[in-house]
Amino acid sequence: MSYTTPRRDNAIDGLRALAVIAVILFHVDATLLPGGFTGVDLFFVVSGFVISQSLASRPNDHAGRFLLDFYRRRVLRLLPALLLVLLVTFLLSALLIPRAWRNEQFDQTGLGALLGVSNFVLAWQGGDYFSPGADLNPFLHTWTLGVEEQFYLLFPLLFLVWLRGRHTQAWSRWLLPVLALASLCFGAWQTRSAPVSAFYLLPARFWELASGALLYQFVATHRLAPHWQGWALPGLLLLVVGFLFVPELLSPVPGVIGTVVGTLMLLAAATAAASAQRAQPLLRALQWRPLAYLGRLSYGLYLWHWPLLVLLRWTYGMHGIALWAYPVLLLMLASASYHWVECPVRAAGWGKRWHPGKILLVAMAGLGVSTAAAWTTVQYTDSLSLSTTGDGYTWRAQRQPKWMPVETIDAPALAGRNLFVAGDSHAAAYRNMVSIAARQFDLNLHMDERGGCSIVNLLRASSDQCAPYLERVLSGIERDARPGDIVLLASLRMPELRDVDFSGGEEAAFATLRSERSAADEAAAEREANAVLARLEPLKVQVIIDAPLPVFRSAAYRCSDAFNRMNPACAGGLSVPRAQMEALRAPQMALLQRLAARYPAVHIWDPMPLLCTAERCTAMDGEQPLFFDQDHLSGHGNRVLLPDFDRLLLRIGQGTEE
Repeated sequence: MSYTTPRRDNAIDGLRALAVIAVILFHVDATLLPGGFTGVDLFFVVSGFVISQSLASRPNDHAGRFLLDFYRRRVLRLLPALLLVLLVTFLLSALLIPRAWRNEQFDQTGLGALLGVSNFVLAWQGGDYFSPGADLNPFLHTWTLGVEEQFYLLFPLLFLVWLRGRHTQAWSRWLLPVLALASLCFGAWQTRSAPVSAFYLLPARFWELASGALLYQFVATHRLAPHWQGWALPGLLLLVVGFLFVPELLSPVPGVIGTVVGTLMLLAAATAAASAQRAQPLLRALQWRPLAYLGRLSYGLYLWHWPLLVLLRWTYGMHGIALWAYPVLLLMLASASYHWVECPVRAAGWGKRWHPGKILLVAMAGLGVSTAAAWTTVQYTDSLSLSTTGDGYTWRAQRQPKWMPVETIDAPALAGRNLFVAGDSHAAAYRNMVSIAARQFDLNLHMDERGGCSIVNLLRASSDQCAPYLERVLSGIERDARPGDIVLLASLRMPELRDVDFSGGEEAAFATLRSERSAADEAAAEREANAVLARLEPLKVQVIIDAPLPVFRSAAYRCSDAFNRMNPACAGGLSVPRAQMEALRAPQMALLQRLAARYPAVHIWDPMPLLCTAERCTAMDGEQPLFFDQDHLSGHGNRVLLPDFDRLLLRIGQGTEE
């Protein structure tokens, strides 16, 4: 097979370096370069241009060989380093990342990355790229690889059509421009109607990669005069504007249009310089050897930068020595990946001698083995974990396993009754306790919780989005409840501390927090509580409302290990003054007392005395957690509260029996 190897252009490598540096700076600290994430869009345009250049250099007389050879080269170029990074990340994540609510989402993203569909997984999960918590997913960055890999499935065929028909068939010249324009228009619509899908999926991104390919098609058929180098400065200015100001615009359309246009201008200028006797100073700067070397490392830098950063965020944190160690470690990993994995595989003689089909079969086998290894790691994470949170029975409030015996309690007045549990994620955090209690008293347990949708939160009116959930809960109880059944309404009934500014001191912070609850909020909370209890009262059910529990500045699961206690996320500590908690919940307790006086079937259950000493409330019970995070109970915390909850159920049973 004969072909012409495309000449390496140091200016293009310099562009790659700018792209990856911008992305890394944004991910380390978004305030350093607020639009640095558009470095990804720069990558997309350059990729479309370079892939076109590579395809044009290959024989195209046989479509099958043309396509197989393309996929052979893509596999050898991308797959080995990707599999290495993903498998190392799976292992280190299992060892060092505490087991939390979102670990399952992280694992799904990583497994999706092995199959080239992590962008679909992220879009399906529905979380925004910029949302809180997204920066803790060690596989988040692989969405861009998914977009490119999906582009590669379609683009070689489109390019082959252009190669064969560009001189004789006008439609072949218009096919890619029309598809790119359609993608741009679709992206503009989808950015507003379904922004998460627009951000992560190929249809709204196709035009970016296609624009680089279209530029190549133009320069392949038109000789660019030296004066085209003049586009370099305005192109660079557009990139800088994108890096600094894109967050003000919707992304990807119209937010990244400036970055795409700027990249095209720089690529055109670099192409013109390649045929000129002397390049302009700006283009010579892009060709600077250290910058070009970083461009050659860009794939490894991109692959490694995010999991390394996320693992630091989960453990020691990005502060102190980590700020200096991070770039050094990253450069070492990317260099090792380039020189010991990427280059040897691409230069190996067998890679050129073997039939492309054989290479693709070997790649599929390697992918299958890697996926099996990753899946096995996920399944045995609790056993592998170096974190104390690997002990799911202690940390997580899952239901008591049916095989685990419980001590039954003889209470004929309660046997056979229904126990309904409803509320937000804090209702779910009582799973272990209520499932044990149901077995102890032979109760029929019905749980229906929805995160973020409180019931009788005592703070303010619930979101309108939660109205269907509330109606479903109340309708279900009205349909299934019998007189004497028990309803536990559990929700977050305290302001959260995680985003409160404590820089002015603890007293000032708590005073500000107390002042934020207005009279209108209190009135709305009382109206909503009355509406709920008025519907339950005719059913003659017994209603338990848990009193507000302590809340903390730091999450217990993030601060429970020797390797993460120094993390800035743990600086707030795992205890708070009880007096501040009592003052913070005083208005809610007063409202609870009014509700209990108004509705005789309402029982206030207050676990605070079991979770706090006279002076302080703490998230830890010695070495064991009472709370999982800043406000959700742990499995151990459930079992600490169980005896008191049992006593309340016995009193309810005796009272209703009388």
